[in-house]
Amino acid sequence: MDDRTKEILQKIEEAEYVLVGLGQEFDMENLLEANPEYGKVREQLQKNNALWLLPYVEEQLREQQLPKIEEEIRQGLNNLASVLEKKSYFVVSSSTSPIPTQIPWKKMLLKKERYVSPCGDFRKKQCPDGCEEEITEVTETDRENLQHCYEELRAGKFLSPNLGKCPKCGKNMILNNVYATKYDEKGYLENWTTYQTWLQNTLNHKMVLLEIGEGNRFPSIIKNPFQRIALFQQKAGLYCVDGEQNPIAWLLSLC
Repeated sequence: MDDRTKEILQKIEEAEYVLVGLGQEFDMENLLEANPEYGKVREQLQKNNALWLLPYVEEQLREQQLPKIEEEIRQGLNNLASVLEKKSYFVVSSSTSPIPTQIPWKKMLLKKERYVSPCGDFRKKQCPDGCEEEITEVTETDRENLQHCYEELRAGKFLSPNLGKCPKCGKNMILNNVYATKYDEKGYLENWTTYQTWLQNTLNHKMVLLEIGEGNRFPSIIKNPFQRIALFQQKAGLYCVDGEQNPIAWLLSLC
């Protein structure tokens, strides 16, 4: 363990609150882009105005082509959850990978989540026009349809998955994530409200902001807010673990 990691862990130990930002590197987009198949599939999705399928497609490619790295990410995030176990913390993610959602982050009072993912993924579906109150969980049948469409995509044929119809307007449902043309943000707003309430309680307290693997894809979620907090809260310290330091290897070093 290097000196900087020891310093960060010491600051976490001394802090009353810890805010963690998990960024786009957990999507492994750079590694996926090295495969020509990824570019072809993404081009098909863009051509058919179906980029909302991208989080599902990326997860299938990661499972097939990068399973070892996925397991390392899972282990590394479990290490982080163990480090934070005795702290009041919150985790914000700009990743659309499902792995961060599967980590056993400690619950708050009343069993409220300590995790929010404003970009969504492929676990919920919405009306393409954002009809009110029409966000629902993706079913097992939906997953089977998604898998079939993914296999067709790999064969060079685009097929829109049957995810059911919006009961209000009758349009075909789509996945609820940031790539939807009319992204319905109600899918994460309850956890976001919990996060904002938690954040208000950190004023004038020792706080560590830990930004891990964040790039510039969605700076309004982690990078910009974290910098503002560090600027205006005198007792807050910001630490960034970016691509140069290899965020996954850093997380694995915490064990």
